[in-house]
Amino acid sequence: MSDATLTAKIIDRLQKDLGFPRKPAKGRYLRGGTCPDCGRKELYTSAAKPFVLVCNRKDNCGYEAHVKTLFDDLFSNWSERHPVTRENPTATADAYLAHERGFDLMGLRSAYTQEFYQDQKLRLGSATIRFELPGGFWWERLLDQTGRLGRKANFKPGGAIDGQWWTYPGTDMDQLAQADEIWVVEGIFKAIGLEQGRFRKDRGLLDDVVDDEDRPDVSLVRRHAVSCMSSNFYPDKALEELRAAILRGPTPQKFPRLVFAMDNGGAGAAACRIFSARATDDGWPDVTAALPRMEDEPGVNLDWDDLFLRGDRLTAKLIDDYLWHGEVLIAPSAEDKAFLIWKRKRFASFHFVFRNRTYWAYFNKEAIRERIKEGFADEPELSVANIEVKELAAARKVASVVEIANCSFRALYKQRDEISYETAYWFRIDFPTDRVSTKGPFSPAAVSASSEFAKSLVAIGTGAYWTGETAQLIRILQRQMAHIKDVEPVLFTGYSQDHGAWLFGDIAVREGKLLAVNDNGFFELGRKSAKIASREKILEHIETDEDRFSTAWIDDFWIAYRAKGLVTLAFWTGALFAEQIRAEQASYPFLELIGQPGSGKTSLLMFLWKLLGRIGYEGIDPNRTTTAGLAREMAKLSGLPFVFMESRRDNGQQAKPSNFDYDDFLTAYNGRPLRTRGVATGGNETYAPRFRTALLIEQNAPVDASPAMLERIMHLDFNKEGWSDETKQAARRIDNIAVRDVSGFILRATRAEKAFLDTFRAAYARHELELRAIPAVVNQRLEHNHAQLLALIDALQTILPIANDRIEETRALARDMAVKRHQALESEHPDVAQFWERVEAIMADAKDATVGNWINHSRNYVGGEYAINLAEYEQIASQRWRLQVNGTDLRRLLKQSKDPRFVAVKTVNSIKGKPIHCWVFQRTSAGAPRNQAA
Repeated sequence: MSDATLTAKIIDRLQKDLGFPRKPAKGRYLRGGTCPDCGRKELYTSAAKPFVLVCNRKDNCGYEAHVKTLFDDLFSNWSERHPVTRENPTATADAYLAHERGFDLMGLRSAYTQEFYQDQKLRLGSATIRFELPGGFWWERLLDQTGRLGRKANFKPGGAIDGQWWTYPGTDMDQLAQADEIWVVEGIFKAIGLEQGRFRKDRGLLDDVVDDEDRPDVSLVRRHAVSCMSSNFYPDKALEELRAAILRGPTPQKFPRLVFAMDNGGAGAAACRIFSARATDDGWPDVTAALPRMEDEPGVNLDWDDLFLRGDRLTAKLIDDYLWHGEVLIAPSAEDKAFLIWKRKRFASFHFVFRNRTYWAYFNKEAIRERIKEGFADEPELSVANIEVKELAAARKVASVVEIANCSFRALYKQRDEISYETAYWFRIDFPTDRVSTKGPFSPAAVSASSEFAKSLVAIGTGAYWTGETAQLIRILQRQMAHIKDVEPVLFTGYSQDHGAWLFGDIAVREGKLLAVNDNGFFELGRKSAKIASREKILEHIETDEDRFSTAWIDDFWIAYRAKGLVTLAFWTGALFAEQIRAEQASYPFLELIGQPGSGKTSLLMFLWKLLGRIGYEGIDPNRTTTAGLAREMAKLSGLPFVFMESRRDNGQQAKPSNFDYDDFLTAYNGRPLRTRGVATGGNETYAPRFRTALLIEQNAPVDASPAMLERIMHLDFNKEGWSDETKQAARRIDNIAVRDVSGFILRATRAEKAFLDTFRAAYARHELELRAIPAVVNQRLEHNHAQLLALIDALQTILPIANDRIEETRALARDMAVKRHQALESEHPDVAQFWERVEAIMADAKDATVGNWINHSRNYVGGEYAINLAEYEQIASQRWRLQVNGTDLRRLLKQSKDPRFVAVKTVNSIKGKPIHCWVFQRTSAGAPRNQAA
């Protein structure tokens, strides 16, 4: 892909995804994009090199990002996009350096080769760009989808750089000996970024002998950048060679300034301190450090190569700022650091952090003036100095530096629960010792009052104490909280409709991209930020390496479970998209798996949970939980399956502790709330979470429920028919599959969201017409449910390579399920049919006085009406068949009687000549009921 092609693709995505104008105004910049952070139409980028996006609201937003963070698909698979050729064996490496890193390849090509890395264990590979290092070592950067390999770079096995440094092509030790400054950075790309930026003033290729436009009076500084490869490697051998080169050169008394400029972050800052101290101890006369921003300053970490990409961040003026940041970083004492900050900022009082302790500094202007007036009798050299020197000396003498916390703390984000209206501010606490940093929530009261803050600090950070005042605390937090994110707590694991993303603990999927939780513990999801509020890890075994996911199990899965397994898998996969499907089609059906013990239901579900990264779990038994507990279990999940198991026992008797009843789940079909509870806010607020999952029922006997509920359930009967030694062995292999080999399914499925749902929509319309044409299917809800199931079966092929003949066999099963379900719902419930058989038997023997007379009390028996007193029926049934009738179940089921049809429960004028409380039914088929009085 050429530069022009990549630029065109980036601009096209900017226009589609971020709303940049299709016909941009002419000029150096593209403007008018929607900022992903603040949502304003203030985003701009370079028209010629649209690699860095910046929000123009610098004070109120400050968003800034490389386009690869938004469109990573354009910056991966370099080998596919730029394959090597005979003419150019480094084509892939060239493209990576030019397009992703923005480097000029002129003069750089001799420094690298293109190689290939093969991971023997994973059997995966990647093209690499390799740089030779001193001492016969090398370092290489992997170029192709590095996430699947679990690494980004390699050193030559058996060694590293061993005290040396890498230098830019054409730069030798004699040139370094004549430099004014040598910047020692970590990575090679950071050194290249500095060398190719406006950092160097003597480079013939760039800005040659031209002063910085921002500092026309600045003298040229001969700078070079070298890479020590890691904050763990001090370049002692290279420095000894440099010393020797200086001593043999034309200016043996002139030593370059050493600037240790490690990466932003804790490790880099620590290395700057350690390396600068060691170099000073080794006799180097001028040693300092540099950082792109202050160590404890809030903001995004940008390293030297990031600043290079931004074009205007390596000017002489900014270089002075970076050097000052480094000077402050390596200050030897808290008093020295305070003085350096005051010298530049001239604040009367301010806070700062030194070695993870928090201090407050006072520089009283009046005290400084008074000290100058007093004179410097004991320091004659100051008595004749100019006023600026006297002011600095006086400031040092009158300064007051007080420790106000024996730790450092940083406000990370604000978290607000819109249900309970509870707000918390999350902080990170760092310690001066080797104790691990900790994070925790502070209440609004704790960030408003010194005493409350002290309590929260010591509660979260063991041994962390605050001794400052409220005014000092407010000053600190005003600065820290100026740009922190508002993070929305998500109360469930799975799909969040508000964020258009699946949240799975430490990882998330949004718009086909896999995201990791950031260093502060939340996800950045476009304009919103979110985190899972619960610490419970439900799907804790998801394998993020997409190439680890295996589909070799599909054949065994088919052998073991055939079409019934694929039907269940299709429903299971569709559960991931249940929220989107309900949003478009108003419902998502339920699935019922029934069958005798040992028919494979449990093994199937245990495997399906492995696909989602959950092991050792089958479902929940509603008979063993309370109504409130069940509601909480359901509220934990969204866009995931929810399994009821064994809610009806083998003997057909259904226990109902806590009033469990399937009819309570009618509204779940449409994703509406199941239960409402009060919220402790002091008002009348309530919380009614929607049903966000997909209900699967697994038991040995069919569900007993109302016709309305039964219409919402698709029915699949498992049995041992067709089982053989082959199916047994296949099922055993399925059981033994490691979760790590298949749990990537959930990521593959959710990343295929668009393809899956597009296929589903098109297939649903087609299958709905097919089912409508089947004479045996006349129930619209059954037609809709099974059309959805058929569409899910079709969409399954967007995720898994399933053969067409297997898909067709599965479709045939789904169509047969629709027909059989219709027939089952049209037929009488077995218990109701048995009731009428017994009523007819009693009526047939009505002339026998020992049996009992006049069980049908209706006077309109000729018209097909029944009026049955159930207490009387139960007495007769008990005497005749020794039958203990479950009156509660019978009364519930009789309301579903189809022929005779249930009419009402009321008092009738019995044919016996007195009022009797009866259940009244009306026969709908031909023929009148028999009656003993006929």
